[in-house]
Amino acid sequence: MLRLPMRYTISRSFPRLSTVSSSLSLRRIPPCTSNSTPLPLPRSISTCLAPRSCVSHSIPFSHKFPRSSSSFRGRPFSSSAKRGYQYGGNQYRRFNDPRREPLFIRLVKDAKPHHFVIIGLGISGFYIYNTDTVEMTGRRRFNCVSAQRELEMGRQSYLEVLNENRGSILPEHHPLTMQVNRVLQRLIPQAPIEGADWRVHVIKDDSMLNAFVLPGGKVFVYTGILPICKDEDGLAAVLGHEIAHVVAHHPAERMSNSFITMGAAFLVSLLFDISGHLPSLLMNLAYSLPNSRTQEAEADEIGLMMMSKACFNHEAAVELWARMQEAEKGAPPQFLSTHPSSYNRMEAIRGWSIKAEAAYEDSGCHAIGGFMPGFRQAAYHDRW
Repeated sequence: MLRLPMRYTISRSFPRLSTVSSSLSLRRIPPCTSNSTPLPLPRSISTCLAPRSCVSHSIPFSHKFPRSSSSFRGRPFSSSAKRGYQYGGNQYRRFNDPRREPLFIRLVKDAKPHHFVIIGLGISGFYIYNTDTVEMTGRRRFNCVSAQRELEMGRQSYLEVLNENRGSILPEHHPLTMQVNRVLQRLIPQAPIEGADWRVHVIKDDSMLNAFVLPGGKVFVYTGILPICKDEDGLAAVLGHEIAHVVAHHPAERMSNSFITMGAAFLVSLLFDISGHLPSLLMNLAYSLPNSRTQEAEADEIGLMMMSKACFNHEAAVELWARMQEAEKGAPPQFLSTHPSSYNRMEAIRGWSIKAEAAYEDSGCHAIGGFMPGFRQAAYHDRW
């Protein structure tokens, strides 16, 4: 099988011997004997073509023309994985093409240590620059959403809530709406909110134990929470808590924290090549929920001070959360909730009672305390 390729190679290497090569292809080379005369060929050709029995110092044929298949026989099958799918020094890139990797992964692989230092300093500077202090409690927090943006979010949410509850909102002249508005008017002077346009909406839904205030002063109260409030003092505790969220700019803080949560979950999912659900769940349990519970506790404290300065009985807040605990049996554990447990809230409010009593006295509420029962009976004769 190698006779024809060999002759073709010899003929191309020595074109001036083409006549001899042609004659070799027509007749068989006679065996070398003592009486035979060798063909007048060059030494290199005669050495290659002559049998080993005739040439004592000839070089083996396989040393001059190695078989192409012999180079693969000594290589084990597993060596292809060790060499990285290489053939002839060129890498096989069908499944190992760096261009197929995401841009972020390639940037991380090519980054130098000082690149990470610069990025870390930039993120730290951005975080510190957007850190402020809650005025009424002194808590430091991250907030990168401006007050104007927060108001715009409040206006959009206000239109959405009105559209979702169309037909269920009680009119302004309804007794429940008027009572909620009267309690609110006593709390507004204690709520320093710029650009607020206060409006009260009572939603007819006895199954919903909820109330909330949007940025910009839009108040929503569900009828289901009114029996839990029991009276104006209890309603003042609920409204004071919800207004405190707006005073402390908690909606903007929650949005700022969501940026951190989403960014961290996205980064972890890229670096470790896993689904984003697990990092999101872990970040929610380790960061978002604890921050949310911190905001709720802070709103309890601010709301308690507000209702005390507005001459409402601060002890009604403790009674409110005792009734709420009875109403929300079967609630999830605190570490899985956005709110502290009702029991923990009661204990925290009891701890702030001395400060709330001082705010009540500083506002001169004891001076008019003797007139308040008769005044309330005349002005707020409707009960829930």
